[in-house]
Amino acid sequence: MNFANFFEQLIQGWLPEEPKMLKSRLRRILPPVAVLVAATTIFSLFSSPFFVSSQTAVLVPPPMIIPAAPNSSYVKLAGVADTNSSFILVSADGNYIGSETLTMAFSITEKGGDKCTAWLAVECDGFSNEVTVDGSIVDGNLVIDSRKSLFLINPDVTQRHIVLTETDDWELPAIVSSKTRKPSTAIDPYRVTAVWISSDTIRTVKGWPLMLHAGYDPDTGILVYSGYSLSDVLLEKLGIDLLLGGSLELVSYSENLNLEIASIPLPQYFNLGFVLFIVLVSSLVIVPIVAVYVVRKRRKRTQADAHNILELQDNTGRNCEGW
Repeated sequence: MNFANFFEQLIQGWLPEEPKMLKSRLRRILPPVAVLVAATTIFSLFSSPFFVSSQTAVLVPPPMIIPAAPNSSYVKLAGVADTNSSFILVSADGNYIGSETLTMAFSITEKGGDKCTAWLAVECDGFSNEVTVDGSIVDGNLVIDSRKSLFLINPDVTQRHIVLTETDDWELPAIVSSKTRKPSTAIDPYRVTAVWISSDTIRTVKGWPLMLHAGYDPDTGILVYSGYSLSDVLLEKLGIDLLLGGSLELVSYSENLNLEIASIPLPQYFNLGFVLFIVLVSSLVIVPIVAVYVVRKRRKRTQADAHNILELQDNTGRNCEGW
């Protein structure tokens, strides 16, 4: 036996002990509630910088603006593939190349009158080529070898139903949207204002499926977005019958285009700690109110039961006296 236990037994009974009173519900609840409030507040304070940094981290510069040569317009589009898919380049000999990446650059230079020079470059995994050809601009459309190109159209189209391009064997009918849209660029979260044109699915003379959703600059008519598949006279000059898969979206453009680039609102991240704190504070107000309501209701019920018992006893007593 140690000294502490011996001393405790020695003085036991000499000093009056304080009666151990049962703690009230409030005193039992306060310590865990205080710990919960402190923990939630600390979590809220430390989680705030994380969510702020998450929002600022997604801020990126818009598509690049580059200097332009006189009377020349330029756009560069990058492939944005769908989930678990890749781009397919179908060559003129029927072979195809699968690629995870794809870039396409196009420029047109006016030479006076209706004459112009068009340049196109395509690069992907296992393929890289470019071509420069002479063409003309007829009614706002780029025409090469008497065939309308999809890379430049007249943006002031008044008809809802048009033919985007055609050959001796097939044509690509399309519908012009009544309002301009904002298709995505290759740089999130930016979008570009464009005249929106979409076509049905057709089959080319070689049997390739061709369906196009395209966006064009409302001022110049230059292509700024292409979705699904693309077949064009300029691509055929590169030995490409069809580009299939994903979309081609704006990466950079020449300064003279003055494209309207807009940033879509970023997703608003909420502070989980702050929400928990608000819920907790609200609970501290709501729970006592509910508790008081329940207690009062129980008291009223108890009083009513007691009153009924008294009445029953009184009636029973009276009946006994009558006997």
